[in-house]
Amino acid sequence: MGLTELRILFVICAMLLLPGWALLAISDLWKRWQGLQRWIVAVGFSIAFYPVLFYTARAVVPFLTLGPYKMTTLLVVCLGIIIWRMRSSWRDQFDWDTLEWIALLVFGMTLFTRFWVIRDHPYPAWSDSLHHTLLTQITAVRGQLPYDMLPDYPIVLDQYHLGLYALSATVQWLAQVPAHTALLWTAQALNGLCGLGVYVILDRKVGRVGAIIGATIVGLVCHQPAWYVNWGRFTQIAGQSILLIAWLVTWEAMSLYKQTQAWRKPTVLWFTCLAIVLSSAVFLLHFRVAGFYLLLLGIIVVVELWRARQEHCTISVLSGVCFVGVVTLILCLPALWRAVGFYITSNSSSTMPLEQEQQAAQVADTVRAYYDTPLESILVLSARPSLLLLSGIATAIALWKRKLLGIVNVVWVIALYMVGNAYRLGIPYISFTNLGAVFIMLYLPIGVVVGTAAESVLESRCLRQRPRFKHWGLAFVLFSGFVGSHVRVTEIEEYRYFVSPEDVAAMQWISQNVPSDAIFAVNTHIWFPEAFHGTDAGYWIPYFTGRKTTAGIMLNNMGTQEHLRSLTEVSLVVSRLASAPTAADIAHLSELGVDYIYIGKQGGNLLTGGLVSDELSELSGVTPAYLDGGVTILEIDS
Repeated sequence: MGLTELRILFVICAMLLLPGWALLAISDLWKRWQGLQRWIVAVGFSIAFYPVLFYTARAVVPFLTLGPYKMTTLLVVCLGIIIWRMRSSWRDQFDWDTLEWIALLVFGMTLFTRFWVIRDHPYPAWSDSLHHTLLTQITAVRGQLPYDMLPDYPIVLDQYHLGLYALSATVQWLAQVPAHTALLWTAQALNGLCGLGVYVILDRKVGRVGAIIGATIVGLVCHQPAWYVNWGRFTQIAGQSILLIAWLVTWEAMSLYKQTQAWRKPTVLWFTCLAIVLSSAVFLLHFRVAGFYLLLLGIIVVVELWRARQEHCTISVLSGVCFVGVVTLILCLPALWRAVGFYITSNSSSTMPLEQEQQAAQVADTVRAYYDTPLESILVLSARPSLLLLSGIATAIALWKRKLLGIVNVVWVIALYMVGNAYRLGIPYISFTNLGAVFIMLYLPIGVVVGTAAESVLESRCLRQRPRFKHWGLAFVLFSGFVGSHVRVTEIEEYRYFVSPEDVAAMQWISQNVPSDAIFAVNTHIWFPEAFHGTDAGYWIPYFTGRKTTAGIMLNNMGTQEHLRSLTEVSLVVSRLASAPTAADIAHLSELGVDYIYIGKQGGNLLTGGLVSDELSELSGVTPAYLDGGVTILEIDS
């Protein structure tokens, strides 16, 4: 590991610890938690801190720009607060028992697998990673979260969640690394921390052994969310990294509201602030994950209100829940107001300029393409058959033992499945997700339910008097995690990693030899009419060189109708050129303003084939401009 990687790790550690611990130190909330629970809550708040800060700053003081010096100063202030407030109790924060050291080992192994994967893959994978990288770069350059992607793309970001880029841009500033590096390390750090929420909820509500088992399942045994790196699903993992932490803190706050004169106690107010910031950040990091979170939160609100009714404190709990909800809504309003307006507009009319009958048919096809996720795909998108079988057994045990945490998660999964099928009702406004997005986040309830059931079994009367069974059971799970860690670093879908060193060299040639307003035709996969993306390094030309491509980015549907229509037209020509190249198609590209054709080292399209250098070179109207390292650039004669 070189100095650059060590610098990135140092920056990420500081970012994900200092703001949270500063809050715990000022408020003395650390006394409400035990051992590693304090560190996990601190990490959760730190992750939440940046999106809330950036969105609030943009809305309240739009002229303010952030940067490396301001963020460094902020972190130094946080460090000063921690040193001052914790000067007499800092040793207590490292007083971990044996099981907590084992938990740290699990977290360390999980992070190691995430960072090891990107050792040989320094450029983010697949289609979404390009706009994640560009938005990281734009945020770092502008010093605030962007409203749009002008002048490069006529795309308004009203419906897009930008919270991740508050984190990745800060890493870019402080670590002084390129945007793609900052994004990849930030996303993999959040991915590696995916088990924190599972651990803290189980440790707090069930038991420490179950917490370790749940964290091991999520971080090392299950292939999700480790697989996200192949897809560039970085915003979703960011929201999910704090989902369960936010849920637990809000749940704990609801319990505090039952106390007599609760609102006069500073602890309750600080807990409420913590719940508000965490809940807001879940939304600001990923809108769809916020929907998942609201379902889970709604279930526990019903449970706590029922309990409060029995304890004659319903009004106090309901008032607290409403207060958290209203203030969270206010914090989210800068993003929510624009997002809701865009969402309503986009679901009221099609963005494609077609006749009414054609429009209806295309919308129907698009809906089916996006929402139709076969149930059997759960074996690929959620967990392998053995883990699903274990989850089923664990669910049965949790329900039989009447464990609240298990019951709540079962209800949550049922609610998620219903939401994933809401499109079948034909009401666009409630169809905010598909089953695929639900399936890939089921690792969270799987980890919680398995951990709950495991703790129940190990604490049963027949095993309680035989502690060696608990030790052997824990050892078996850790061994499974060790084996799983080796699998996690080998499950790489190589075809999704577009950029190679040879392509980077070609990008440098483009920057030095091609006009800045040139447009490149690139290998393109048309997913469905409003979504298409590149399939080799040519897709990354906008990031590396500033030139445009015929594929655009995966946010094309958020652009103007004219922008989407022009990209669709030229992409269809490129698709024809890949399947049956003719000189007429070359001439058509020239008419559409395309200047070059780029075929990357990877080239082609796994699903539909791709542009073939030898075939295109034989056509009239093109001239080879660059041939090196398996990369081909053809210039289209004007």
